[in-house]
Amino acid sequence: MLRLLLTSLALAAAALVLPATAAAADTLVAPDAAATQITALDGTIVWVSGAFGHQKLMQRTPDGTIAAVKGAPESRSYRSIDLGHDSDGKLRLTYLRCDTSASCKSLWNDLDGRRATFRNLTPPRCTISTAVSQWRTRLAYGLQCTGSAANRKLTGLYTKNGSHHAVRLPRPKDAVKFGVSSIASVDLRGTRVAAVAADIFTYSFSETVAGKDIRSFLAGASEGESDEHVPGLAIQSASTHWTLTDATHTGDPNEAVIFRQTGDCLQRERLVSAPDAEDFAAIDLAVDGQTLYLVKPGSGIVTHTFTPDPTLTCP
Repeated sequence: MLRLLLTSLALAAAALVLPATAAAADTLVAPDAAATQITALDGTIVWVSGAFGHQKLMQRTPDGTIAAVKGAPESRSYRSIDLGHDSDGKLRLTYLRCDTSASCKSLWNDLDGRRATFRNLTPPRCTISTAVSQWRTRLAYGLQCTGSAANRKLTGLYTKNGSHHAVRLPRPKDAVKFGVSSIASVDLRGTRVAAVAADIFTYSFSETVAGKDIRSFLAGASEGESDEHVPGLAIQSASTHWTLTDATHTGDPNEAVIFRQTGDCLQRERLVSAPDAEDFAAIDLAVDGQTLYLVKPGSGIVTHTFTPDPTLTCP
């Protein structure tokens, strides 16, 4: 069993009482006050820009050029985005584009204007709940299924390699215990996949594509006067994945909590908003190599130096 620095419940409670970490100044790399989601890989950054109803995809190339993503028209909503590699190792952007409240398409885009829809991934009465994450020939994605009890049980995290049948991956034991099956985010790198299973309790976890070596923690809980949701997820390496939780607790300032899980070690940095601020200090994150990016409301995309809570040390 995974040995965490603190148990998940103790860590969540500790986040309410320990002081915020003093952080280094962020560096703005893409000014866009309307940025909402982000993904990054190989020096390229892609983000969603605009309010719900009028959203578009923007791109910053490694040389610093910023422009709209080719082949991605303005849409009602880009609900989920991810950057990966195609079978040739070239960058591939994937996303859920929702042109109406009842219609979302799962698409890939080569960032040069060519795009197509992912097909044959959804059984009857099931929809894709996240952007498909692609690494070479392998895909990872969430399914949300309705209908009969048997069909609803198909909801979960899946991976598919080439022409092979899709395989459902296991969830953390606590997610199973509390009936948390809806997959809100997915990221795939090599042979490791990370995901967020969200409900009243929200779990961030990673595992191999064979369903082994599951590492998980309680990333959010929404009960009573507390509301915690998890908008950010990114894999950095086979051993490390990142999570962003935005938390509201009655009587306290809003806070964004950055988690980094490396093996058995779970570290955390808290970014606390001003007492009268309605926004969070960050609303999404991405990791590319050693660079951590945050979406900062009202500013845009920034690089951020992770400064873990010094009271939480790993062995």
